[in-house]
Amino acid sequence: MTAEDLIKRGILFFWAAYFTIVLASNVTDGLRAMAVLPETFRFVSGNYALVDRVTRIYSVPAAGVALLYVGVLVWEAAAASLFWRAFAAWRGGAAPDSRIANAAFAAGLGLWAAFILVDELFIAYEIAGLEATHVALLSAQLLSLLAYNAKLSRRAGVAVRAPQPLE
Repeated sequence: MTAEDLIKRGILFFWAAYFTIVLASNVTDGLRAMAVLPETFRFVSGNYALVDRVTRIYSVPAAGVALLYVGVLVWEAAAASLFWRAFAAWRGGAAPDSRIANAAFAAGLGLWAAFILVDELFIAYEIAGLEATHVALLSAQLLSLLAYNAKLSRRAGVAVRAPQPLE
């Protein structure tokens, strides 16, 4: 496996692990909100209360908040499983079909884009740092997608020239 392959596989592993950890802390947060887990349970994201706070502007009922939250959990689970699938597809050092990885990136990017739109819809950008966090995660994932799909190494015999100054 080349260094380029390791970098690309590392990108997939990072996002798979990230979405898995986020999903786990969001699930436990939901379970704590339902009083299934005690208030003293610490591995929680705090996102259930955040969704409740954000949706108050339109007086969304508790069932609506729960439904939105479950929708996010399903989306995160889909992104995590797609990234794990893409990571696992590197069998024997051979890169998987790029469509597998691109599907995972599409799921993750779609989630961040949806959050940004919801931030606007619910005027959530007034909560300090919330929209900036979503924009940063969208940007990081876009950069990861570009790096994943880029040809990172030079081929033997191909000269790399420095860019010429504009005249």
